[in-house]
Amino acid sequence: MKHFLNFCFFAFVSIVMMSCGTNKKLAAANDKISSLSNEVNAANATIADRDKQISQLKEVSSKNYQDAQDCKLAKDAAVAELNKIEKELEAEANAIDSVSKRAEAAIDKLIDAGAEVTMGDGVVNVSMPDKFLFQSGSSIVGAKGKEGLAVIAEILQEYPNTEAIIVGNTDTTHVKGKADNWSLSTERANAVVRILKDTYKIDPARLTAAGRGKFKPVASNATAEGREMNRRIEIILIPDLSGLWEMLDLEE
Repeated sequence: MKHFLNFCFFAFVSIVMMSCGTNKKLAAANDKISSLSNEVNAANATIADRDKQISQLKEVSSKNYQDAQDCKLAKDAAVAELNKIEKELEAEANAIDSVSKRAEAAIDKLIDAGAEVTMGDGVVNVSMPDKFLFQSGSSIVGAKGKEGLAVIAEILQEYPNTEAIIVGNTDTTHVKGKADNWSLSTERANAVVRILKDTYKIDPARLTAAGRGKFKPVASNATAEGREMNRRIEIILIPDLSGLWEMLDLEE
């Protein structure tokens, strides 16, 4: 009986000892699992953060790419617009040059009368002495003057988009029967406009009459020669530049 009890005691102790060892291993295993779980969670959190950063980088990259594409399109459009403007400028310059050359060639027969052709600021200016068009103190265009204006009419007919401003100028000598020299200069400009409209059928919408009187002299009024130079009709030919302004988007 004693031996049996001893056996039971030792068996119980062994079981207890074995149980303690197993519990320690299990606790250690649980600790390891917990640690590994924490590491996995940390790794997952890191991966999620990296994924978020990658997504943000992709968005930034996509936006930068789109911005670059937009810039390229804007540059291409600007270059195309610049090319159009350059072509329009060249065309307008050619138009002005053509009108000028045509005017110079057409008024050879007026040179002896003192007519001059100049070009600048996008217009062609034909200056004709008043004695070629009018008798002294008169605003009625004579036969010789009408022949001279036929040359101007030919130019306007050849270039239907060209407009003309007719400007009368006088010296400082007052003319009897006229309110003032300003009135005389305006009447003479109007007379030229009417000849171009009625005799040569130029569209009146293309014609403008103006008078400067004595206020735009080109020479001194102290001498007879200077006063003669100041008494003149200026015909300003203006080629159509509307295409250029449209290119430059000057209108709203």
